[in-house]
Order: sequence, then structure tokens, then C-alpha cells
Amino acid sequence: MGALKTLIDSKDIKPDHIVIASNRIEAGGSEARTILVQRATKRRTKNEKSYAELNLAKPKSNRGLSKNQVLAAIGDKPLASRVRAKVLRAVNAVLATKKQAPVEMKALFEGVAAKPGKKKADAKAADKKK
Repeated sequence: MGALKTLIDSKDIKPDHIVIASNRIEAGGSEARTILVQRATKRRTKNEKSYAELNLAKPKSNRGLSKNQVLAAIGDKPLASRVRAKVLRAVNAVLATKKQAPVEMKALFEGVAAKPGKKKADAKAADKKK
């Protein structure tokens, strides 16, 4: 059994609770819509400044975890770093509602390898030339 499985069993957390908490946390809300409008306005006006110079942060993804992603995390399957971060945020949110201490990433995914990302197109083109 993995560290995440033992944690959710010991704290009496169900996978559905993690999915619901993730959807609630990752939901954009009105501030995310405001940021999206500001970024779109910047693109339409052809402003030369970058998003960082205009203090326009990236909006939230508005995509929570799916039940399959949570079950894969519980089953100690390799997950992408963004999914692992969302699992951590959701588990800590559930623990906060139970008035318990938050956990760290290393404690949740101890011994589980991260899923390797895709290679970029430039790296593939450089490999083909060799």
C-alpha cells in the first residue's frame, strides 16, 4: 500500500471527497474571469508589454481532478506533476475541513515516480538531425 492510500484510510477520506474538494479549489470564479478578460484585451490591443510587466497572472485552470486521476494516485501509478499538485491541494483542503494538519508532497507520494513529460518539438527535431 502506498503512502496516499494509508493516509486516506487512516484519516477516513473517500476518493469522492478529494474530487469534490479539487473541483471547488480549482474553480476559477469571478477573479479568474477578470484576469481572462484583461489578458484578452491585452492581446487585442497589441500591447508590447508582457503579461508579467502588466501584472496579469495566469488564471486558474478551472479543471479539478477526475475520479480516475484520484484512483491512479491511490494506486501508486505515475502521475504528472500538475496532477500530483492538485491531489496535494485537495487532500490538504479535506484535512483542513477536519481540522487536521496539512501534509507535504513527499509524504503523499513517497516512493512513487513522477510521470515523465513529453519531449518538446525542438528536441525531437535536433535528435532527427543527428
